[in-house]
Amino acid sequence: MNNPDAAGSRPERIRLAKFIAWSGVVSRRAAERLVAAGRVTVNGERVTDAVVRVGTDDRVAIDGEMVAAPDFEEYVYIMLHKPVGVLSTMAPSRETGIPVSQLVDLPVRLHTVGRLDRDSCGLLLLTNDGELTHCLTHPRHHVTKEYALKLDHPLTPADVGKLERGVLVEGRAVEVDDLRPMGGNKIAITIHEGRKRILRRLMRELGRQVIELKRVRIGPLTLGKLGIGKWRKLTAREVEALRRAANSDTNTTPL
Repeated sequence: MNNPDAAGSRPERIRLAKFIAWSGVVSRRAAERLVAAGRVTVNGERVTDAVVRVGTDDRVAIDGEMVAAPDFEEYVYIMLHKPVGVLSTMAPSRETGIPVSQLVDLPVRLHTVGRLDRDSCGLLLLTNDGELTHCLTHPRHHVTKEYALKLDHPLTPADVGKLERGVLVEGRAVEVDDLRPMGGNKIAITIHEGRKRILRRLMRELGRQVIELKRVRIGPLTLGKLGIGKWRKLTAREVEALRRAANSDTNTTPL
C-alpha cells in the first residue's frame, strides 16, 4: 500500500546516469554528458549510452575512479535541528565536535545538503538523493536560505545600504535577497549562495561579529517548532516543494 507522505522506493536496476547521480557525484545531466563523452565504464567496459541499466552488483567508474553504489532502498529525506557544537559531517573529523551521524542513526548512507559550521545551529537536511542535493546546493539554482543572526552591535542604515548594494567578500559580491531588522542587534537575512562561513565573513566586512547564527529556512522548507537536536523525515509534499524550488526563480514561500 502506498503512503502519500513517503518518498518512493528505488527499482533494483536503474539507468546509468541515475546511478551516478544518486551516488551524489554529479547531477543526472552532468552524468549523461560524462557517459556520452566515453568517460564511464561498467564492469571494465566503456559505455556511451546513459540509459543502460545497472545495479549494485555492477562496477561503475568515471575516468577509472570507482563510483560508490547508491543505496537502492527508499529515498530518505531528513530535517534536523542542528545544535551548536555538532559538525555537518557524517564521519568523525579532526575538528572538535560530534558528527551529525550521532544524532541521526539510520541504516542507510546519508549525506548533508550543504553545511552549517560548528558554531551555528538550525535547519540541516540529510538525504541519500544525490540529484536533489546537487540541485539544492548548486549556485545556479538560486535556492534561498534564511538565517536569524545576533550581532555584537546593531547594523546602521549605512550598513544596510551596503548590504543591499552588495558587499565584496574576497573579491566577489554577496547578493542579499532579503534583510529584515528583528530589533536591537538581531536581523533576519536571506541569501542564495553557500560559500564557507559566508555570513560571518560578510558581517566581518561591516565590522560586526556574529554572536549567534541560526538557519530557519531552505527554499520553502522551514524549521518550524522542531526541537534542538531533534529530527524527522520529510513528507512527500515537502520533498516535491524542494524539487520545485530548485527549478524555480521563486522559492521562498514557506510550507
